[in-house]
Amino acid sequence: MSMPALTPETMTAADRRRAWFENDPPNLAESLRDFDHELLEVLRDTLQTVELLRGESAAAGPLLDLISGGTDRAETWRDAIRAPSLSLLDAEWVGAVFLDHAGLYGLYGVTPEEISFGERDLWLAKLGLGLLDWESIAQRRPDSRVALILKLARSRYVLDKDISPENACREEEEYSTLDDAVDVEALAIFGGVTEGRIRNILSSGDGGLEKVGQRVTAVSAAAWLKGRKEFFASIWQQPDEVVPEAPSPDFSDEVVFVPVAADGSHFHPGLARGGKFMIGAKGEEVQYGSFDEALSTLQKMATPRWRRPNEAGNWGIVSGRDWKRIERRQLMSM
Repeated sequence: MSMPALTPETMTAADRRRAWFENDPPNLAESLRDFDHELLEVLRDTLQTVELLRGESAAAGPLLDLISGGTDRAETWRDAIRAPSLSLLDAEWVGAVFLDHAGLYGLYGVTPEEISFGERDLWLAKLGLGLLDWESIAQRRPDSRVALILKLARSRYVLDKDISPENACREEEEYSTLDDAVDVEALAIFGGVTEGRIRNILSSGDGGLEKVGQRVTAVSAAAWLKGRKEFFASIWQQPDEVVPEAPSPDFSDEVVFVPVAADGSHFHPGLARGGKFMIGAKGEEVQYGSFDEALSTLQKMATPRWRRPNEAGNWGIVSGRDWKRIERRQLMSM
């Protein structure tokens, strides 16, 4: 008896890592992991610049040592780069490993296996900083695999944020300034459609996607992806041993997307206090008398924030870190 095909909703972290390392990409015509030749082109161009600045004779030895590791297999650094056996990924060059990990995270929403559960928030925060460092290379080669890997990782990072400074970067002096927008090409790959389809949705105004500059707002992209069975929703937030839940049955009533806080609670009509919903960050809160108006405001916020009581009955502000589909009739009964 054949085993049922794996889908994004049923694939474990191990399944996703295996798919990445076996070059079995979803929603892509070719593997993203074959980026070695692109990195070698970047390396060659960089070393040529060093050679021009330092002088050919002065640079020859150090550059050859850099590429060959001090072996005598090649006479010049150009010969070493052209060697068929040279693979920056196999040699574990830091930049190649970074791209490998960024691609795994960007495409599949998991971290490398060696990153423990407790280290993941900080690992992702550092990844965000690294994405900024690679921006110039992506801009110089916009149609490369490297650029696409960076787009996917950056877009998923934005979708996953509540990787906030206070929650994830306690040991970092800097914090990634990646803005809250998703790349159109990355969103198309996430959702299993063509880039043209995304642009048609944006231009028509149907489908709920909202444009910001040349990209898509993270809030509208996250809501749209909730309905795409092709999307590999991030699962790095849970231990690897957690078995994915079976897909939810189809809804029969109107579906509403509500923000979910880190503790699993979500925004609902029962959170009115004195007939008003308090929406926004501390010191910037706005009162809304209508649940739909308050929810609409939350859906437009980069990080949705609302006030609700805790177990002790004290009202405090929470931040949404995910979105949940729920039937309106069920929601309105809360």
